[in-house]
Amino acid sequence: MTARAITDQTLGAWVIKCNPRKTDLAPMVEAGRAQDNWCVANNYRTRLMAPGQPVLFWVSSHPRRGIWGAGRLTGTPVPGPQWKVSTDITLFDEPILASDLQAVAELSMLEVFRSPQQSNPSWVDASAWAVIRQMLPLE
Repeated sequence: MTARAITDQTLGAWVIKCNPRKTDLAPMVEAGRAQDNWCVANNYRTRLMAPGQPVLFWVSSHPRRGIWGAGRLTGTPVPGPQWKVSTDITLFDEPILASDLQAVAELSMLEVFRSPQQSNPSWVDASAWAVIRQMLPLE
């Protein structure tokens, strides 16, 4: 059996991806926060998600793709025809662009770059999270 890459020890933060071609960003930008619930895949990753864990909000398929916000999970994933997880994500005044992230050697191979079509949740490991935290806007 192959070892799984994500454990409580290796997890830095979850990454919730939003494709603005499928989910309207305008109401979220206007409110300054991402919607509260996001679809996630029914897989082992989802079962590792827990309230209080950090989460990044990644906007894909956009000229300014990158990290648009950050926050925390507020619940455990809820099973159903489409699993969902609740979040509390504040959007930044300006996103951290993918090009800026890729310019940092430790971040150039993030999962969102290697597997952009993968379903939610994606993730960053603890060492990448330490670097990204330094790039987040001060609250």
